[in-house]
Amino acid sequence: MKIRRSLVPVLAAGILATNVIPALAMGSGNPYQDAQTGLNYVVYQPSYTVGLTLKTFGMTTCGVGRDESVSVQYGTGKKSLTLTESSAKNICPMNMMLIRGATRTVVNKPGAGSLAGTQVVTISVGIPRAQLNQFFAHLVPKYTAK
Repeated sequence: MKIRRSLVPVLAAGILATNVIPALAMGSGNPYQDAQTGLNYVVYQPSYTVGLTLKTFGMTTCGVGRDESVSVQYGTGKKSLTLTESSAKNICPMNMMLIRGATRTVVNKPGAGSLAGTQVVTISVGIPRAQLNQFFAHLVPKYTAK
C-alpha cells in the first residue's frame, strides 16, 4: 500500500511535467520578445522600469487589418506606469482616460529593417519627470535583423 500511495504523486508530477514543458518551449520566456513575432513595428522593452515590477502584459486588438498593440502595467496604486506600444503608421485608437495626478507622455521611436516605427504612450502616476525621461532613454528594441 505504501508503494501505491507514493506512486500517485510521482505519476501526477510526471503528467504535469509532460504537459508544461512543451508550453514553455514554445515561447522565449520574454513577453516583449514573443510579442515582436508577427508584428510589423518594432517592440521596445524598458531596461529601466523606475523600480516598479511588471504586473500585467497583454496584446490589444486595434481593428481589422491593423497590428495589435502591446499593453503593459508596472506597479500599482500611488506609483504606477501603463505602457502602450503601437505602430506609428497605424496608431491604435485607445481610450486611455487620465485620472487625477496622472501624466500622459507620447514618444515616437524609430523602426528598423522593414518594420515601422513605434508610438510609445505612457500613463504614469507618482513618477517624477526625471525618472520618466530615464524610462524612455532605456527602451531597448526587441527586433533583431535576420
